[in-house]
Amino acid sequence: MNIKIKALNRDYLQISIPPHPKLISSMRKVPGRKWSPEKKVWIIRDSDSNLQLFLAEIYKLGSFNAPETEEPITTQNTLQTALQKTVRYMKLKEYSTRTVEAYTNQIEWFFRRTGLAPEDVRSEDIILYLEKIKSIAGCSRSYAVQCVSALKCFYTHGLILSRLNPAYKIPLPKKEHKYPDILSRDEVKTLLSTPENIKHKFLLTLIYSCGMRVSEAVSLKISDIDFSRKMIHIRKAKGAKDRFVMLSGKASELYSSYRRQVTVQDWVFPGADPGSHLNIRTAQAVFYQTCSKAGITKDVGIHALRHAFATHLLEDGVDLRYIQELLGHKSSKTTEIYTHVSRFDIKAIKSPLDRW
Repeated sequence: MNIKIKALNRDYLQISIPPHPKLISSMRKVPGRKWSPEKKVWIIRDSDSNLQLFLAEIYKLGSFNAPETEEPITTQNTLQTALQKTVRYMKLKEYSTRTVEAYTNQIEWFFRRTGLAPEDVRSEDIILYLEKIKSIAGCSRSYAVQCVSALKCFYTHGLILSRLNPAYKIPLPKKEHKYPDILSRDEVKTLLSTPENIKHKFLLTLIYSCGMRVSEAVSLKISDIDFSRKMIHIRKAKGAKDRFVMLSGKASELYSSYRRQVTVQDWVFPGADPGSHLNIRTAQAVFYQTCSKAGITKDVGIHALRHAFATHLLEDGVDLRYIQELLGHKSSKTTEIYTHVSRFDIKAIKSPLDRW
């Protein structure tokens, strides 16, 4: 007798079994199983507990063996299987596409560079790896944190060990207290007036006007702009959270000029393929090129427009709580960084020189 098990989608498995009473009885012990009359297969939720329960039940029957042609179990097989399970878990939990890709790369790089088998890794191996990549490549703290987070996810949801997760309680470098360079109002004004391309001008203007992340700007849809309420609906931003931001009057006027010159269908900023939106890297390249033309020499990226938006609001006296809401920060501590880079409090202090 043959049993066929394959993925139906990322959440369910379909299992084909012969119409044997004992096999059917084994299947009925799996919680939530369903019979599909059309496909003539059983459907169960794809989870370790469900699959292990079913396999344990049919093993008791003593009538099944692994096929002779089955690929031998190797370190590479173990890694790929565990990695696939990790990716399935992240997608189920709706991790962002960028996070899934970053974690996958970190896991693959770790095992490729160390040459270790997944089941042989110890905490010391991870610490040595982090020390090595820092000394050789000068990797940042955020890179180290991402690597450890990826391995924690891998060993928690991909390859569950009988011992403690080796990535658990790994000591990380101290958090760096670096403040971003802030573009002045004059620099922002010069930057936004520099592009001749209307698409580039509107992209940079929109980001500064409401403090969007570049990922939010490029994935914005026409239907997300509410002109009557003068608001923009940002959907599934960082942390899978929605929020509303203001639609600037000047940005709205520029949008009208933009629509007269650029053909758009669904995305506000279409990519080379009209069916997809502008790539983040392309948007970043636009910013760097514009900075070069505008003569701005500060070491900043396109995210500096978001920093400038928050800092300039704070200097204008806007309450930090409102700025936190506009930026979509989960914690007020994240927003408080702008109190260190703004001139709101500093300019209110009178220099002793001026008291003479």
